[in-house]
Amino acid sequence: MKHIGWLLAALILSSGCNSAIGPNQADGSDCNIVLDEKACGAASYCDPGDRVDGRYARRRTYGLLRDGDHAVGTCRPKGGPGAACNETEACISKRCTHETPEAKGVCK
Repeated sequence: MKHIGWLLAALILSSGCNSAIGPNQADGSDCNIVLDEKACGAASYCDPGDRVDGRYARRRTYGLLRDGDHAVGTCRPKGGPGAACNETEACISKRCTHETPEAKGVCK
C-alpha cells in the first residue's frame, strides 16, 4: 500500500502542465490571454492570434484532472505608429484603428 502512495505522488508530479501560465512572460513565450496586460512584460502584449470559428485556436489545459483551461497567445513587443494590430493592447499608444471590423488595424 505504501508503494501505491509513492507511485501516485510521482505520477502527479511528473504529469506537468498542472497550472495556468503565469504573468510577466518574456517576448516569444506563451502567455495566458486571460491575464490581459499582466500576461507579458510592460513593453509587450499577449497576441492570441486569429480566431477560428469564434474561438482562439491555442488552448492550455491544466489541473490534476485537466479541468482548467485558458486560451494561449504569444508575447510580442507593442507596435508603434503604422504597425499592424488586432486590438488596442498591441499598440504603444493603445489606439488601433480598423477600416473594417474583420480586417487588421493600424496603430496610431
